[in-house]
Amino acid sequence: MWLRLLLLGCGLSSALAACAVVDPVDNRYDTVARSLAKARNESIFLNLVRASHDYPLSFVTVSNVTPSLTNTTNLALPSFLVGPTFQTKSLPTSQFRDVVFGNTTAANTTAVSTNFNVSTQETTAFYQGFLKPIDLQTLNYFIRQGYPREMLFWLFTDSFQLNLNGKAFGYHYNPPDDYGCSPVDPKHRCFIDWVHSATLAGLTVEEKTAQASAGASGPGKGGEKPGGSASGSKPSTTAYARFCLNPILAQQAQATLPRALVAEQTSLKNLDIPAPKLYQKQVICGEEWDPTLLTGPQPDILPLKFGPSISFTIVPRSAYGVFEFLGTIMKIEREHIAPAPYAFIPPDRPYAAESPVLETVHEDERLMTVVRNLGGECFVHTWFEDGDYCVPDQATTTKRVFGLLAQLIAIQTAATDLSITPVVRVLQ
Repeated sequence: MWLRLLLLGCGLSSALAACAVVDPVDNRYDTVARSLAKARNESIFLNLVRASHDYPLSFVTVSNVTPSLTNTTNLALPSFLVGPTFQTKSLPTSQFRDVVFGNTTAANTTAVSTNFNVSTQETTAFYQGFLKPIDLQTLNYFIRQGYPREMLFWLFTDSFQLNLNGKAFGYHYNPPDDYGCSPVDPKHRCFIDWVHSATLAGLTVEEKTAQASAGASGPGKGGEKPGGSASGSKPSTTAYARFCLNPILAQQAQATLPRALVAEQTSLKNLDIPAPKLYQKQVICGEEWDPTLLTGPQPDILPLKFGPSISFTIVPRSAYGVFEFLGTIMKIEREHIAPAPYAFIPPDRPYAAESPVLETVHEDERLMTVVRNLGGECFVHTWFEDGDYCVPDQATTTKRVFGLLAQLIAIQTAATDLSITPVVRVLQ
């Protein structure tokens, strides 16, 4: 009798415990979130490797991820005898036992699945943003987030032109054919010199907003009220951005380098003008300037003027151009490509042919660090036709570049094309 009561109690307690078993949300959420983050980084890395092999880039998106878990538990009392056993009658063998367990006594079925939708990003909206040149507002976004300005100048500047006293000098960094050294420049300045100069001069971006009345056609016209806006119209606000020099940022950048290096690379020496003329009011950040003078839409080239005789015309890259630039750096380092025979490199500037190095970033000065067939810890790993590729976990600057690329694509594309995740790996 006691054995039957024990079995009955165990069955009831098991049934109650089964009712309390649920799928925990935090574990599933954490698994999917980690998987999506890993897949996003692998997508970026794979496209960088594609760019380094001159393969077309390819982006797909995961628009929906639906993890599910179904658990079905059945518990029932076993068959057991009630009443005396008739000894005079032949019974089945099972009936000579007090308790009989069958396949319906206890059963459990668990089904785990993850469904997701994958679609290509080969759309008009995606490529319109992906191929659009980076504007000053976007550059200002990244400067405000604490990204090193020197890194941003390398990534976002395709080429520029210096207009000095009526003469024009061009600088375009496109190794191994061109390292941005102008042969017609009397000082033979190179692209890398100007990146250092812009950093040490405190070059940055500032924005202003200007409010204009909509529908007004001038004072006293178009039904304009004394307050300034036309009747029934709403004022519009437009954001304007410009390059400027911030002396505080210049001091901070110069404090990170030896004085001899600062004296060699400072923009004051490159421009051949004294500091008072360089830091004039019209180019100092925070000084008064009239944004309404910038009429019309912002051009795809970024101007910077220091007066009537000195100005720059900067050509920015697009998000696609940033991928291609980093792919070129990876290819040169991987294959140890030497400068082309016709590439002009001044004898006193051999550093112009070296891979980009961030002088003001001491934790990890290499702009891009990628190794092949590494057996150690990798921040992100992928493979291609020629083997495995790895970004070491110690490559902090490269990891920041990955974060920048993810944010850049999200900024430069439509809301429906933000994701850049090609694969979802579900870890059970």
